[in-house]
Amino acid sequence: MALIATMLFVNACDVEKEPYIQGAEDEKQILDFKVDSIYGSIDTENKTVRLDLPAGTDVTRLTPTIEVSTYATIEPESGVAQDFTNPVYYTVTAFNGTTAQYMATAVVHDAENEKSILSFRFDALDEDGVIDEFNHRISFVLPAETDVTQLVPTIVVSEGATVSPASGVAQDFTNTVNYTVTAQNGTTAVYAVSVIVEGGDVVPTGKTVLIKDFTGARCNNCPAAAEVAHNLQHQLDQDHIFILSVHAGYLAQPTGQFPDFLTDEGTEWYNNNSSNPLFAVDHVALTDGNTLYVEQIDAPVIAALDEDQSFEILITPQYNETNRQLDVMANIVALDDRDGQFYVTVCLVEDNIVGWQMFPNGIDKEYVFHNVFRGTLNGAYGEEIEGSHVDADESFYLNYSAELDADYNANECYLMVYVYDKSQGDKILQTAVRKIK
Repeated sequence: MALIATMLFVNACDVEKEPYIQGAEDEKQILDFKVDSIYGSIDTENKTVRLDLPAGTDVTRLTPTIEVSTYATIEPESGVAQDFTNPVYYTVTAFNGTTAQYMATAVVHDAENEKSILSFRFDALDEDGVIDEFNHRISFVLPAETDVTQLVPTIVVSEGATVSPASGVAQDFTNTVNYTVTAQNGTTAVYAVSVIVEGGDVVPTGKTVLIKDFTGARCNNCPAAAEVAHNLQHQLDQDHIFILSVHAGYLAQPTGQFPDFLTDEGTEWYNNNSSNPLFAVDHVALTDGNTLYVEQIDAPVIAALDEDQSFEILITPQYNETNRQLDVMANIVALDDRDGQFYVTVCLVEDNIVGWQMFPNGIDKEYVFHNVFRGTLNGAYGEEIEGSHVDADESFYLNYSAELDADYNANECYLMVYVYDKSQGDKILQTAVRKIK
């Protein structure tokens, strides 16, 4: 015990900045960011820094001077030259070891070429859009029951530029609306504006549970197992349980007229299990690795539904029917302070696919497959958004693009996004689903 006390005393005193401030150990903000005499605009909530630089500035070697929270450090360090042709990511580490990542961008201003949306708001609702300048996307999250069919935006663009549709003209924001900004020299930039209404099917409040149903078209017991899962969904809470059909394993191998729903990610999730049907409930490690037999899913689903919602997931898709390009913005918001190693996985799902399915008494050639897993947009295990700690109301913005396979029915395709904690055995903390169009 004496040794521990000594170590704590040494750490507390081994700080260059005195006097020691109790409670500052977790602070990890960028307070000032400047290049020469130009200060960057810091968005603490979204962890971004924007440098607005005059025309002709060479951004390939800018040397920022950076001030961070007391006791915190930053990497790359202040005073080190960086190439800002693309965004530069800075990691601020607090005294207690927790981190925050900031994205710093440099914007060189050329009056004739300026074509940015500087602000986009609905005055009648007193709501400002979140502008993602790097990806030219603007998003809103509006209160439940908001009528989005006749919203009138007030838009401010770069000096001398114009925008179409024009500011002050009502639009139907049921789907994404594209706004084209034209600079003085005639060049253009297109912004995608998306509106999400809280409290509907897209963003249900409370915890949503994900059941992964490992199945196969040649598995004659799988349809009955799927029916058990769907009956449980209807019995407990249809809006807060999502069943994902993952075709994997030997009985999912396509032969003859049986459909090919195999994916690399699904096979990786399946993890060499020997038979179907099997289930995983929010990835909780239970019987047979991280899978369960059909009769074992009731209790973990009920327990998961009782958990507090720890993240909110907002999905903003934009789908181009001409080239089948799918662009996705996912906004992940922490609802409480939480330690962990947090990852996000973005999945593509297709519903209502008709094909052959094996049954104990033969083959149903007109079987309707529901919520078929088609793959991910960011890998089987997604990507890390925070390695140690999140604060309440901390937001993470993620963007993805993919070309929808020609065989997929875009009208039946969904995006499913889930957040999981790697430090808890990959336990899924929240899931959200939204149609792509």
